Amino acid sequence: MIIRRKFIAALVSSALCGFAAQAKVASELSVPNIHSPEIEKQPFYPFIELKGSAQQRGVTYGQSAAEQIDRNIKFYASVFQSSAGIDWEKAKSLAAKFLPVIQKYSPESIEEMKGIAQGSGKSFEDILTLNCRSEVLFANSDACTCIMVPAELGEGGNVFMGQTWDWLAKARSNSVILKVEQEGRPEILMVCEAGLVGGKGLNSEGLGVCLNAASVGKGKIGMPLHLMMRNILNSSLPTEALKAVSAVPRAGSGVFNIASRSNYEMQVEFSPDAFDVIMSKGEALVHTNHYLSALIAPKDVSKSFISSTYTRLNGVQRQLSKMKGPIGMKGLFRLLSDHELYPESVCYHEDPRQSGERYCTVYAMVMDVTSGILWISAGYPCEGKISEYRL
Repeated sequence: MIIRRKFIAALVSSALCGFAAQAKVASELSVPNIHSPEIEKQPFYPFIELKGSAQQRGVTYGQSAAEQIDRNIKFYASVFQSSAGIDWEKAKSLAAKFLPVIQKYSPESIEEMKGIAQGSGKSFEDILTLNCRSEVLFANSDACTCIMVPAELGEGGNVFMGQTWDWLAKARSNSVILKVEQEGRPEILMVCEAGLVGGKGLNSEGLGVCLNAASVGKGKIGMPLHLMMRNILNSSLPTEALKAVSAVPRAGSGVFNIASRSNYEMQVEFSPDAFDVIMSKGEALVHTNHYLSALIAPKDVSKSFISSTYTRLNGVQRQLSKMKGPIGMKGLFRLLSDHELYPESVCYHEDPRQSGERYCTVYAMVMDVTSGILWISAGYPCEGKISEYRL
């Protein structure tokens, strides 16, 4: 909890110092235009296909993304040090505490991480630490806005989902797209921070997962968030995906938005000690960075620091209520590109009135869960530069 407060304090202090130096008010800022999404001929993110055993998949991953993995280690080493005074060696010792739980509930992921280490020329401890990056700080401080559209409202009767990922701009160049073929399990298409074995994406059984950060301000030794995401995508049924969260000891907090082509959409809110599920009854679901469940909401701490969580949630809900006709890829990208209350909008831009490390939308992604298609923006979604990937 002390580490988490240091992390938040560092960002808030940077913001306040920058605000004092820059006298402009928000209404004087130049708001960017919103461009319609266009599929780029040359994808922005590296696309890596993984096959074979877990170890073989890891080696291929490590070799193909060695540069991005190296950058990602340096990025998080800097974040840990500047935000909480944790050097990389200390971070590795903290991450090692989660190894027995991962070994019990996701042993293949250990083998993949060993392969990634071998392929990238890094140590296994380096790769494990990346996969425990949220737990090292016990604070999921990145923000985001997620939308799920059921078949009743989806274009062509399909199920769609999408989200922004709001974090630090340097993370943009460290993202990769993985297509994973694994024997006896679904094929996976997911967006990962380089070196991580779990991320946001979908699978060949018609399951998709997105993530919202949320926090109750504490953690424990348990399954790291990104390992739970991988187990969700290893599932064949929505019920199996739910067990990947409910039936394991959880290290931290957050919200998994899970959608299926069988038209079940659920917001799985969790903390180390509790979980709850909010399901669609035919309406679109929206989630940001505060808990909606009365079971966990009283213990919510992140809502105090990410105040835009309320306005983003309400703004998207209002826009959805006004939309006419089926909602598909373009409709979702339009919602995720919104600049209402800029720069703390759904499409979240770095605030020029602030200095130092600032949140922004690293990318936005949209998935057709029914058809197995993933679209992702090359930076701010409002710029309209989209890459397409298919299972």
